[in-house]
Amino acid sequence: MARIARKFAGHKDDVIFEKLHTVMEKIAEEFKLDYRQDGKQRTGEVSKMGITGKFSVKSGEVVVDMKYPMLVPGSMRQKIEGHIERKLDGLFS
Repeated sequence: MARIARKFAGHKDDVIFEKLHTVMEKIAEEFKLDYRQDGKQRTGEVSKMGITGKFSVKSGEVVVDMKYPMLVPGSMRQKIEGHIERKLDGLFS
């Protein structure tokens, strides 16, 4: 399992979640992933063929936990995680 975390000091959790929701919705559409979100809990999940990414917003921090099946190559994991990191880094740009 891989964990990606980013802090967004000075931004409210609801605002962070709204921006994150928009980004994750686009990623899910782009990669044809199943997408679920819970705005009240500020959590969500994307998944496809055993790959699962769960995200949450709490205390100004976004945490994304990625879980892969054993057969997913390391290069694909790096590509997915790099894409998510770039999107998070640009969340308030």
